[in-house]
Amino acid sequence: MRLLGEVLRVGKSKILVKAFEVPRLATKVYDRRGREIGYVSNVLGPVSSPHVSVKVVEGREVKEGEALYIEKV
Repeated sequence: MRLLGEVLRVGKSKILVKAFEVPRLATKVYDRRGREIGYVSNVLGPVSSPHVSVKVVEGREVKEGEALYIEKV
């Protein structure tokens, strides 16, 4: 797995992640244990400093500051 970024904000069904790279839409997102957290629903901001909106799978909890990952391509 590759590091996607760090959680900035947590909402009811979406989270905002400060990303280290620009992922594709619908890319699955995982926590450090490899459990699926959700998928990339939107990419915001410039390529040099992207932010990613992640739609969270029902029942999953994510905390601000937590590192999230995507699969290697």
